[in-house]
Amino acid sequence: MIVRRGKRYVLQSKESGRTLGVHPTRAAAERQETAINMSKARAAGHKLPPPPDERGETMRKLRSGKAKFVLASFLFGASAHAATKPCAVGGSLAPSPATTTGPTTDTINARGAPALVMQASGTGTATVVMEMSCDGTNWAQVTNSSMSVPPSQVVSVLNPTCIYRANVTACTTCSVTIVYACSGP
Repeated sequence: MIVRRGKRYVLQSKESGRTLGVHPTRAAAERQETAINMSKARAAGHKLPPPPDERGETMRKLRSGKAKFVLASFLFGASAHAATKPCAVGGSLAPSPATTTGPTTDTINARGAPALVMQASGTGTATVVMEMSCDGTNWAQVTNSSMSVPPSQVVSVLNPTCIYRANVTACTTCSVTIVYACSGP
């Protein structure tokens, strides 16, 4: 049974009076009540249809325009970190070749990708290392990631986590291009 307490809706057991859930809307409390009743029926051996696909409902709302604000807030949040590039795209880590020492301003969000590859190439003499950070502030060199330019060299990381960047640690009249790619879907 659903009881209203202030601005909340409380789902209680009819038999024991125990609180089963507290919800901001009556509809949310009704969904939980339906789920509990379906679970009880399945446990009793009744054949029931599978639960509704909530992803399909979300997509229907997106297509009908009822959830456009969610997309706008997602895009706004993504633009707040414009220097972070998605791993699925791949490309250059800097808009132009690096000619001095220091880290790239662009970073790669590699969470969930099976592998990340970074390649450094260019002219002059340079050393580039791959760095990783899980908080975006404290950076550490990835083990065995030092690349000497020239020639062009590649470093790969399997099952990458957190975010990555390149850091040019030495440069003598160098012009270094750093590109990256990720494998996976």
